[in-house]
Amino acid sequence: MTMPNQPPYAVFSGALGDQASGGWYPARAEVSNGFVTLSVGAPTGWVQYFSVPAAEVSVKSAAQRITLTVRGQSYPILADPRAVNRALGYNAVGIAAEVLNKPVLEAGVDVGRGLNQVSAARSWNAGGGPEFLAAARFAGARVSRLGYGAIAAIGCGGGLAVVILTLVITVIVLNL
Repeated sequence: MTMPNQPPYAVFSGALGDQASGGWYPARAEVSNGFVTLSVGAPTGWVQYFSVPAAEVSVKSAAQRITLTVRGQSYPILADPRAVNRALGYNAVGIAAEVLNKPVLEAGVDVGRGLNQVSAARSWNAGGGPEFLAAARFAGARVSRLGYGAIAAIGCGGGLAVVILTLVITVIVLNL
């Protein structure tokens, strides 16, 4: 006896960014019965921002973020918004270490950045990111994902391109 196909169900838990206040609010995106629903935590309880057929939703994901776009409105949800503040802190310390010529501190900052990315990726998985994307795609939403591997490849590729371009320009200038 075969079981009937069950509609996909998944939840992504994180925090919705509010561009007006710069704050982050608990958020829950859910795929259920062919609908995508976004609920956001408020002092009075959970508020439903929307619940629409999955086909009306565009889901874009990069690293630890999922952005739901419905009727031209975007809702960015981070798995771990604290990772953003940690990254900004590491950037500030990295700049200071560079200015003060402290290579050991710079190396420590690089390790901290890496651990911050690992923490954000763990939050992405724990928050249900992969399951949410698969369920949304199966339910009919337009889904795209740019994961950590692709982001690292773009960064490394960009760095390599800068090195090659610098080398080419140096050779051209020296041959003039």
